[in-house]
Amino acid sequence: MTQKLRRDYQRAQCIALRNAGMTCREISTIVGIFKSSVQRALKRFEERGDIYDRPRSGRPKKLNDRSVRMLQRLTQNEGRYSSHEICIRLNNSFENPICRRT
Repeated sequence: MTQKLRRDYQRAQCIALRNAGMTCREISTIVGIFKSSVQRALKRFEERGDIYDRPRSGRPKKLNDRSVRMLQRLTQNEGRYSSHEICIRLNNSFENPICRRT
């Protein structure tokens, strides 16, 4: 289970156990997280009505999933290429040019 899925599962457990009438300390012992994390999950659920993280802001990805798979193939399976050769191959295949220093 990935970290994100496990965290969502633990938060859902906190909500269910709280609805069953348990205290934050009891929930933290059962779920295996800190009491403050239980309190934060319960507060978030009361305020927003969900347990999920909000999307993170930040710079958009330069490569899409297809580009990432191609880059992995170039670096792992097809031998040894320099960063310049990898850059040339990627730029020949995709519309978004990638700087060699990236």
